[in-house]
Amino acid sequence: MQLKHSITGILLAVVCLSTSCTQSDEENLLGRWQTTSGPNMIFKKDGTVYSINRGPRRKGRYYLNTETTPNTLILDMRKSTINAVLYFDYAPFSAKHIELTPTFVQRVGEKKKESDTKRKMLFKKINPNDPTMGEKRFAVKTTPGAT
Repeated sequence: MQLKHSITGILLAVVCLSTSCTQSDEENLLGRWQTTSGPNMIFKKDGTVYSINRGPRRKGRYYLNTETTPNTLILDMRKSTINAVLYFDYAPFSAKHIELTPTFVQRVGEKKKESDTKRKMLFKKINPNDPTMGEKRFAVKTTPGAT
């Protein structure tokens, strides 16, 4: 009988610890994400997002709506060269993997074509301490004596 109570106590402790350590979707989204079929993204705690795709960083704002089904990620890139508000279905399937499906572009004001909405972009979270892939790889570097 005492063994049964001990096992129940241990299981309860494990469940409590695992649920208390789980990050929210908003917290998990923070950091650098890499994909092979589109831009790399950096999400900051202050709501800033950087899109990096064959050229300079493009800065915008993001909002993750977890109260909708499916969850929606909105990127406001109107102050960048993208000049649009982009809407995606957001589906995290692990702490290091998310899936984004484009659904709407406000600049055009039309829904995406069916072929575009079936295009799913899979992102992998990059370790920020990896010198070849982390955020510091894209930091602005200054050279001594440069003006």
